[in-house]
Amino acid sequence: MSLYTVTIENREYRVNISGEHCTVNGEEIDARVVPLNRNGLHLLQHGKQAYEVFLSNQEPDIYQMLMFGGRRIVTHITNRARKHAQAAECDDQTTCLNAPMHGLVVDIPVHAGDTVEKNQTLVVLESMKMQMQLRSPRQGKIAKVLAKAGEQVEKGALLIQFEL
Repeated sequence: MSLYTVTIENREYRVNISGEHCTVNGEEIDARVVPLNRNGLHLLQHGKQAYEVFLSNQEPDIYQMLMFGGRRIVTHITNRARKHAQAAECDDQTTCLNAPMHGLVVDIPVHAGDTVEKNQTLVVLESMKMQMQLRSPRQGKIAKVLAKAGEQVEKGALLIQFEL
């Protein structure tokens, strides 16, 4: 699963890609991009139509897309999960709770400032139609809740951070 924020000509779109399924702003669309070579040539399939597009990386997170007919689109693409992880990285399993897999956050029954017990449920995560209760690795106080119910998260995303 890939979660992106795509900005095209000052319009922002939330794009979620999971296997063969793609949604844009919550609406499922029939589209996919297939790389044709290592030089940036791709095939954009939208429904029954296909377009050759050339994507070139101009600078970090900035791409130029050239479509058949010479139309140029400068696009800003941000991987939301990567951005979220960079904003608050945490590798210490005793001070944070990370998502063990990608999935949908169903419930977060705790809030920042709450004191929790070891093995208390902190997050309910759903993946492949199964729900998993993510439990506290220790007793302590919640410093930050970085996810919210209804949000898709990538594997390794920081969900909860404890006070030190």
